[in-house]
Amino acid sequence: MLLVVVVAVAMALLVAGRFFGTGPTFDEVVAFAQRGDLRAFPVPGSQATGIAGQAAPPVVPPATDQPPRNVILVVADGMGLGELSAASALIRGPAGGLAVESAPVVGLVRTWAGDALVTDSAAAASAMATGLKTPDGAVSTQADGSTPRTLFEAAAAAGMATGFVTTSGLADATPAAFLAHAASRDEYRTILEQLLSSDATVLIGGDWQRYPNALLQPDYLELVRNAESVAGARFTVVRDAAAVATAPAPLLALLPARPGSRSAHGPPLAESTRRALTLLGDPAAGFLLVVEHEETDEAAHDNDVDGVVAAMLELDEALRVILEYAAGRGDTLVVVAADHDTAGMAAAHGDFDDGIAELRWLNDGHLATWVPLFAFGPGAPRFAGVLDNTEIGRRLAELRGLEGLPPAS
Repeated sequence: MLLVVVVAVAMALLVAGRFFGTGPTFDEVVAFAQRGDLRAFPVPGSQATGIAGQAAPPVVPPATDQPPRNVILVVADGMGLGELSAASALIRGPAGGLAVESAPVVGLVRTWAGDALVTDSAAAASAMATGLKTPDGAVSTQADGSTPRTLFEAAAAAGMATGFVTTSGLADATPAAFLAHAASRDEYRTILEQLLSSDATVLIGGDWQRYPNALLQPDYLELVRNAESVAGARFTVVRDAAAVATAPAPLLALLPARPGSRSAHGPPLAESTRRALTLLGDPAAGFLLVVEHEETDEAAHDNDVDGVVAAMLELDEALRVILEYAAGRGDTLVVVAADHDTAGMAAAHGDFDDGIAELRWLNDGHLATWVPLFAFGPGAPRFAGVLDNTEIGRRLAELRGLEGLPPAS
């Protein structure tokens, strides 16, 4: 049956490619469908405990219909259901045990962009940030050039403290969509200028000075080097990952890439997130914090199983910090959502006799498949079912009474 499906897909793509003059050949499609990796996994009933051993179930804030005071949105870049389920089995075993698996509310999210069935990260994040479909590549900017209000802008207008933590560069597509407006995600200087002039409480991410596309933009690199003088007294600017633990707010951490890393910057995400929660404090109007993990997407683009597993484990550790914080308060909504699926990773086989799993990839790009969403705490029931990605920002705004985003359905 699998072979029939693969051949059918291959033929469809081949015909489409020949008809339009583009697209993969039959051999290329079959080669991707046959691309696989073998990895050991813990067999049920054995002494094996998985890559990270067993973990205690997280303390989970119950889902209630009460409005939240604080909102934490976790964006798992590129985390499709395939990445999630395969990584869970490799990390904890077939029975799972990742923190998201304890969610009282689960949903599925449609991810199409304003002008394409398959979205990029900029359009996906912009849909979440503004509640509106956005063209591929645009950063919270509509096709007509208008710049709708973002969730961050609405939160700031309501007096909430705001923060963004990412392992990627702060000028990357996902942070940019929440924090800035630009016709193209590649306008790094324009995006960083808006971050430097923002009234955010905490911004922790990478300086992106080693990112290939950034190396082609000397005006962006110049602004990164001069961030202290441009930001003035607005932020405490730090460049060293170790300094994040002690720097005061308002904080702008422009951090170098981790040694030997594909794309990650700064401390482990759990450390950055814990520090952001401390710096956001307990403002009267509450806070909005967005936490992004980028490496699932980057590793999946490279069809790197070990990279995806490592990224999912780092994300899981950060989420446990968030859930512990939220459970101890009772007033904090936590929503975990992927922006899109990357590369279609899946466990195609796993034999309990030898404990070897076969992991396969559909391609090395983004997909139009639905992605998972998990919600915890007050307001969580609003995120059950099948949602469009625009509904994430709309419903968060509705729950907090924020103005300027389209009404939720």
